Amino acid sequence: MKKEKSIFVCSECGYHSVKLLGRCPNCGQWNTFIEEFYTSTEKLETKEIIYPKKLSEIVIEETSRIKTGIEEFDRVLGGGIVKKSYILISGEPGVGKSTLLLSVCGNLAKNGYKVLYISGEESESQIKMRSKRLGIDTDMIYLLTSSEINTIKNGLEKIKPDFIIVDSIQTVYNPEIPTIPGSVTQVRENANFFMRYTKNNDCSTFLVGHITKEGIVAGPKILEHIVDAVIYFEGDVRTNLRILRNIKNRFGSTNEIGVFSMEENGLKEIPDASMLFIQDIEKNLPGRTVFPTIEGTRTILVEIEGLVTPTYYGIPRRTVSGVDYNRVSLIIAVLEKKLKLNFNTYDVYVNVGGGLRINEVGSDLAVAASCVSSLKDISPIKNTVLIGEIGLTGEIRGVENINLRLRECERLGIERAIIPEKNKNDISVKNIKTYPVHFLYEALQIALDL
Repeated sequence: MKKEKSIFVCSECGYHSVKLLGRCPNCGQWNTFIEEFYTSTEKLETKEIIYPKKLSEIVIEETSRIKTGIEEFDRVLGGGIVKKSYILISGEPGVGKSTLLLSVCGNLAKNGYKVLYISGEESESQIKMRSKRLGIDTDMIYLLTSSEINTIKNGLEKIKPDFIIVDSIQTVYNPEIPTIPGSVTQVRENANFFMRYTKNNDCSTFLVGHITKEGIVAGPKILEHIVDAVIYFEGDVRTNLRILRNIKNRFGSTNEIGVFSMEENGLKEIPDASMLFIQDIEKNLPGRTVFPTIEGTRTILVEIEGLVTPTYYGIPRRTVSGVDYNRVSLIIAVLEKKLKLNFNTYDVYVNVGGGLRINEVGSDLAVAASCVSSLKDISPIKNTVLIGEIGLTGEIRGVENINLRLRECERLGIERAIIPEKNKNDISVKNIKTYPVHFLYEALQIALDL
């Protein structure tokens, strides 16, 4: 016997409530509850009996990876696509998600794989025009411009593809579910269908997901839990820079990034990303320092820019882009306490060149030097990188992967490096002169020749 029930679901996180709430108790968002209906069954019948197995009896299957032909994308995936993998790609409208996946389709089709591209947002002619612009011409790519789940099921049964692209999951709807397309229940149930199909058949699936105004994947949180990988395609649509960032990956590292440039003929890979994020390494200007950051297995040299200018308001401004705001506040507090510098009457602006975001504390020393350099209007010494975490006592703490950072600096012609004293015994790079320092004032004396 079936019963139809009414529940209220948070459109941000998928939290369920039997009554309408103004604020979600799970994610804290206001006015996000939507009334939905679902059909429940009083008695559940088990179709298949599965018995527990001993861990020692389970045989690990060898998983071979399939190359997409785009090295930056393969890097983010962990080396390629694993068979029966279920991947979610999200990003702002117009950032290039469809362009990236259509390029992947073209490369896979050239290698003999059958690809089904399901689009609920674009017509066949629109996709054909994009494929022509990307230079894709193959008979192994099939288009299905429908968002109705039964039509999609028929297409899957007829084509039996090796790869499935769903653009986007928020447009797919099941007419048997009495809610609108894009609702929490629709997204959850349709995503579960594609997950079951992917795992039960020898294929891999890419889902395209919308994002909310806060920059997170739209729909219930379970959407991120059921997939094997969650990839964000970042970038300002007004610029050419695009960054592919992995925040979940069951088959590889989550620290890898892929760097692209959006060109007229599609996305262009940028394997040597350091040259993109540093403009002219020979010039030394007040307020500009260089830091080698680690992103997965690669090292990228980035410029950290600091601007300290007198304030004309009662409370000085602190504007930060690319690094953690609270971390910059901590660094300024240490500079005021330990070096007796006065930032109380100055606005402080800190920016990472190129739009990259740094998530490691090893950039503290470079941030501090850029701020002091701008305050004193003194240029740092040429061809020098600064590496180190700043403690509240003014001590410079050690960082990881010091040799990996210095090798990239050596390749790009960096001559000097100011590093934590705790890392001096780990150095194996010989063509860079290192300056081990224990305290913050020592590092700034060397960097700014104070």
